[in-house]
Amino acid sequence: MRHAPVPLLGPLRRPAPFVAGIAFVVFAALGLWYSGDADAGRVDTHTENAVDAVTGSHWRFFGRVIEFGSPQFVVLAGGLLAGLCLLLGRRRLAVLAIVGPGLTGLATTFFKPLFGRTIGDTAGFAYPSGHTGGATSIALVAALLLVSLIPAGRGAALTLVGAAALVAGGAVGAGMVTIGAHYPTDTVGGFCVALALGLGSALVIDVVADRRAERNRPIRINPGPPTPAL
Repeated sequence: MRHAPVPLLGPLRRPAPFVAGIAFVVFAALGLWYSGDADAGRVDTHTENAVDAVTGSHWRFFGRVIEFGSPQFVVLAGGLLAGLCLLLGRRRLAVLAIVGPGLTGLATTFFKPLFGRTIGDTAGFAYPSGHTGGATSIALVAALLLVSLIPAGRGAALTLVGAAALVAGGAVGAGMVTIGAHYPTDTVGGFCVALALGLGSALVIDVVADRRAERNRPIRINPGPPTPAL
């Protein structure tokens, strides 16, 4: 007996397009606003001061936290999550575990020179933050896996996924600001691009998988009334 495919987004299918769209708009708006800049804006300056007041005395800890957004960790975590999803029968999530972080990494790499915002004496490209995007994309997949395993309504699922993404992206983003690798708005951009691509990819995967399942569904033929015996 074949089991019905498990939807990737489940109760989040309806709000996901809205959240992904808002995230993309914020990402694009910040990128265009700070395009070509080499200095912190007013918002960045105030936010940096607030972040430093909280993380300054714990800079060693946050210097280690940023490793959760490194390319090496994201690739490893994505592969492990994909394997775990396959073992648990969550094939759509297994695809997202590779596609979501992969697209996020490609996007942050591609858009940095395109927007051209730089930071520091070496004038390294800053917007959007790849580490923040990587950590957010992994947290998003992990939270969606948890939602698929436990009964949760839309509100609880949205809270869980949102909290996981905010904690992971916020911690790594704060670390990147603390060590001077990014402006705060760079980390917001990385967070938003991960949300937009992660949720957008999940929607596409669900739609494609649903259509494929519909095509493969066996057609039941009504034999009609029995023929009377002669």
